[in-house]
Amino acid sequence: MVDLGPPPGSITDRQQVGGTASGGNPYTLAGTDYERYRPTYPPLAVDAALSGLKNPKTLDVGAGSGKFTRALAARGVTVSALEPAAAMREMFRESLPQIPLYEGKAEDVAALFAPKTFDALCFAQSWHWVDKEAACAAALKVLQPGGRLVIIYNQMNVSFPWVKRLSRVMRSGDVHHPDRIPQLGKGFAKPELRLFQWGISLPVAALFTLAKTRSSYLRASASGKRHLQTNLRSYLCDDLGLNPEQSVTLPYYTLVWIAPVAN
Repeated sequence: MVDLGPPPGSITDRQQVGGTASGGNPYTLAGTDYERYRPTYPPLAVDAALSGLKNPKTLDVGAGSGKFTRALAARGVTVSALEPAAAMREMFRESLPQIPLYEGKAEDVAALFAPKTFDALCFAQSWHWVDKEAACAAALKVLQPGGRLVIIYNQMNVSFPWVKRLSRVMRSGDVHHPDRIPQLGKGFAKPELRLFQWGISLPVAALFTLAKTRSSYLRASASGKRHLQTNLRSYLCDDLGLNPEQSVTLPYYTLVWIAPVAN
């Protein structure tokens, strides 16, 4: 039986599964597994983020290892990247040395860039980490009139019951539901959603490594990490009857929220 453990931050979390064995940004602890096992973004989702923009200057905020940046650059977009975690910046520079990369957070963009520099600020897999009010205020300063803020989430499709339980066992935070519209304040028009459903085939063994790229795992103590992996093995191998050598199709969907600067 899978023990889901206490919620993040619970005072009963003796194994520090949800607590912070290491504080601060968990992605300072990320390794190369993040780049290898986190999925890329569907081409149609990337196209949607840029739809209607001609030769846009774009900033990928919280760029991580550069997965979304790479997709933008492949389309000939003029793109820069911003990332606070040193480990992520190192991975980014190894794979995308030609892309301008800046150290900083979303809340820093107005201090780092001149007013009206960008046509789009893209937050791929990073919006939930920011101070929303401060990030929106800063974004408005560096966006052109007619520019946009774009929020993108790749996440496991938890409308499938087995995937919903998997996300809980992995403590993956795949909770960005299509009916929850981001609140960006009066400086932006109401965000519009483009939703893309897809899937990825991967070995069951890869799910164990994918789980290790989640912030909950990176933050956990050594015993917490063992607890998470034991839970995952119990669910996949005992409850679902899978073996590590076989492959499964993991359903995903990608949410693309587009919020133009208000007139």
